Amino acid sequence: MLLQMLVIVLLSSWVFEEYLNNIYLQAYVNGVIQADGSVIAILIIVGALGMALGLLKVLKSTHRQIGALVTQPQITPSAPIGSSSKPSLDLHPMVAALKADMAHQASMQPLPPVELKEASLPVPVQAPPPPPPPQKPNVGSPPTPTLKKTGF
Repeated sequence: MLLQMLVIVLLSSWVFEEYLNNIYLQAYVNGVIQADGSVIAILIIVGALGMALGLLKVLKSTHRQIGALVTQPQITPSAPIGSSSKPSLDLHPMVAALKADMAHQASMQPLPPVELKEASLPVPVQAPPPPPPPQKPNVGSPPTPTLKKTGF
């Protein structure tokens, strides 16, 4: 994402420099803004308002869902595994709702049994066998041919 931002900034600065140094590009951009400037401004304003209303709708929906989770009756197990006897702290409503949901799910599904295996003793590392001793050449066999280097 950082690379994309860098490319966008680089290309934007290139177009801006081109606009400053090219009178034909300046004339074109000024003509487009004069002819379609009001349409562009209206599109930008309508787009910004649409995004703001959409975000507000999502915010209200999320707030309503959090409120429903917080007002649900919480079933606390008698003594959950791994819990401590510390007094409970005043938590954010979303955190409290998530903790209640996790406790409810944990009480519904039993944990799978844990299988323990005994550790075996490490196998000692053996050194590789020594290489076989070199063989003596046979006296009666013909010599092997060798290639001689020739200079060019």
